[in-house]
Amino acid sequence: MKPLIPIITLFSAFICCNSGENKETKKVETDSVKSVIKDSVKPEVATTELTQTFGPFNADNQFNNITAVISGLKGQAHKLNYLFDSVVWSAHEAFIEKSWKKLERTRLKSMRDWAGKEFTAPNTEAKVVFYPFSGPDFLTADAFFPNGEKYVMLGLEPVGKLPDLKKFKPGEHTEYAQAFKESLGDIFDKSYFITRKMLHDFAKQKVNGLLPVLTFFIRKTGHEIADVKYLYRFKQDSIIERNYDVKVMDRENPKETKKPFGVRIDFVKGEKQKSVYYFKYDVSNKFFNDTCVFYNYLNKDKKVVTYIKSASYLLHNNFMSNMKVMILKNSGWIVQDDTGMPYKFLNTSEWNNKLYGQYARPVSDFKWLTMQPLLLEAFKKDSAKITKLPFHLGYHWGSKKDVIIYASRK
Repeated sequence: MKPLIPIITLFSAFICCNSGENKETKKVETDSVKSVIKDSVKPEVATTELTQTFGPFNADNQFNNITAVISGLKGQAHKLNYLFDSVVWSAHEAFIEKSWKKLERTRLKSMRDWAGKEFTAPNTEAKVVFYPFSGPDFLTADAFFPNGEKYVMLGLEPVGKLPDLKKFKPGEHTEYAQAFKESLGDIFDKSYFITRKMLHDFAKQKVNGLLPVLTFFIRKTGHEIADVKYLYRFKQDSIIERNYDVKVMDRENPKETKKPFGVRIDFVKGEKQKSVYYFKYDVSNKFFNDTCVFYNYLNKDKKVVTYIKSASYLLHNNFMSNMKVMILKNSGWIVQDDTGMPYKFLNTSEWNNKLYGQYARPVSDFKWLTMQPLLLEAFKKDSAKITKLPFHLGYHWGSKKDVIIYASRK
């Protein structure tokens, strides 16, 4: 089992920003969390305020209909319901239904019930859920924090597009349904996505980007899609939001269409309106600092609940110190496994910590890492009080030795 890209390949995306541990980096690692925010955001920057609503909901829209088909929701695709009469999408519906029932039985119900008891404060007080290194995993975020109004997710996978099912040629429905099925395999079996496989599965000739899988999870968790908009970044000048079907030209190459670096998905459940923001962005220090428009864009949200899982221990490296600082400064609660924030930054007078599960050495893909001394000590000290998890979640899918660290700001 290979949880993520081998470390040399994974770090190649970030290594240019890690030119050695300088005095400033050491200060970030040891000093209290402080940062100077420079306002580089131009007036054209898109808003992410929670007060931004999206008006009356019409279920019969292109996004809701397409995602109903790929989610196997027969009878909910309106103008596209006829596709379920075909062998391809009828078989797809049966596969999704069987797989989802198993997921509910083995993982999701236990996660929701457990989180409802353990995460009372963030589920009552936090309106924003921040999930860095998430890929398209809205599924876990919703299971733990169903009361969020805004979910901000980050990854390295391209945004992509939803399939235009009405324009598919003969045979393309079969190819797409098979590729989509394959892209879900790891989250169904292991509870996380494998980065190198995502980059392959989300190639244009197959499932185009992570948008189809992200909207699949939104639909399967009982929501309906209201709208999809793309977000574009122009160097450090501005971030703009545009309708899904609008072409945005590249300012440096006026004849070329610019690719979005983010997407906003508006969706509803009953009367409640919510939004997911996903961004494809390298958040290593070179590209993510207080002079960057995207840093300021994210830094507006305060008292969020931050969730980190299966994150390749990226925050254990100096080249991710800026993201680490922002998380510690803006989070009211941090919920994570041991691959997230190093425990030494949470084992301070600023945080209350509660531990769950069993702490084990990092899996063999990270053989150069050892167990965190303070976390190991905390598990040994409070072993009689630490309860096991009623579900599996994370890299240790073989041994089932999973950890959750729940930190709440004092």
